[in-house]
Amino acid sequence: MHDLALKLNETLNGTCARILLSDYGKRMYVPKGIIVQSSEAKAKATKYNATIGVALENGTAMYIPAMKAQFAESMKPGEVFPYAPMGGVADLRKAWKDDMYAKNPLLEGKKTSLPVVVSGLTNALSIVCSLFLEVGGDVVLPDMYWENYDLILNEQRQANRIVFPLFADGKLNLDGFDKAIASAGEKVVVILNFPNNPTGYTPTDSESDSLAAILKKHADAGKKIAMVTDDAYFGLFFDDEPCHQSLFAKVCDLSGNILGIKCDAATKEEMVWGFRVAFITYGSKGLTDEHYDALAQKTMGALRGSLSSCALPSQNILLKGMLDPNHNADKAMGVKKIGERYFALRKALERHASSKALEVVPFNSGYFMSFRCECNAEDLRRYLLDKYQTGIIRSDDHHIRLAFASVDLDKIDGLVDTVYKAAEELS
Repeated sequence: MHDLALKLNETLNGTCARILLSDYGKRMYVPKGIIVQSSEAKAKATKYNATIGVALENGTAMYIPAMKAQFAESMKPGEVFPYAPMGGVADLRKAWKDDMYAKNPLLEGKKTSLPVVVSGLTNALSIVCSLFLEVGGDVVLPDMYWENYDLILNEQRQANRIVFPLFADGKLNLDGFDKAIASAGEKVVVILNFPNNPTGYTPTDSESDSLAAILKKHADAGKKIAMVTDDAYFGLFFDDEPCHQSLFAKVCDLSGNILGIKCDAATKEEMVWGFRVAFITYGSKGLTDEHYDALAQKTMGALRGSLSSCALPSQNILLKGMLDPNHNADKAMGVKKIGERYFALRKALERHASSKALEVVPFNSGYFMSFRCECNAEDLRRYLLDKYQTGIIRSDDHHIRLAFASVDLDKIDGLVDTVYKAAEELS
């Protein structure tokens, strides 16, 4: 094992983070190679700097005018063309952390790491699982999940998946969650995604407290838990039913045996789907700045060994947008528009409450809602496409997903009526 990796491991000794690291995670470090040496040279090599693999002219990255013409004049060449810092643009990392604390008042007074920038939520989850989920290790997750989990957990990590039903008797299945963690080994990764894809469900305040209490109970009994919150759709709340704060805010200082890991992204929160800017943030009771720096170094090592660094233009455009005085009002307007579709969907579903062909899966937030269908879900998907020119997603043999966020308000009623009509024709 490399000396730099050993040093980071020594820094983390005595913490749950050290115990939770996979073999890969233990081996990760940031090499003192080109990136680090170039960074040092940038600060001190004022006479000659022949380090970084970027073509420079008078200290600025060379560029093709036709490329620069695609960006606003306010974007300087240095904000577009060079490589980004390995962990992300420093001002963006700070701005995202400040925004995270503002949106999660429960974080006030709690110590967390500075977010590390990665390339989208999938990349965030992939890195986190590589660092903390041993090949063949235990991972707890609900039965309703995003399909990319299969690629990460099954194909990359060959994980032992402990799956519990997300709902029981129409409510969040807290007992199933409890039993799933109890059945895992002494080290376990838990992944919860709220608002959930594909169901669009977020726990209530009471349910969120119960989830945290269950995690603490098992941590107090000695389990080491990496609690990963997949917050891809965070902030898309339209009424007071769902808890408006991330579970991360409740678990990041809950126990020295729980490492909270928040994976979130600008993708949906800032409506910049193509930017591919996401973040990984750590929080655990008793961790110091030195511990968090060691975790960031391992995270950046994993990033360096795959993507090297994330796109600079996306990060700087995002930062400028977040700092714009109209940003919050403009963002609220976008969320309001999605909320109008949510409420229209609720109203449209009421008209079909007596139908036996489809059962509404609980939802209260996010982009999506799901149905349980009596017929085969793939048959229904194909039937809707072929007969009604309507596209929906098949989640499994008996569940379909509707992305109401992608449907204009005036088309919500027609969409719902069409899906019910097709399901009833196939039942």
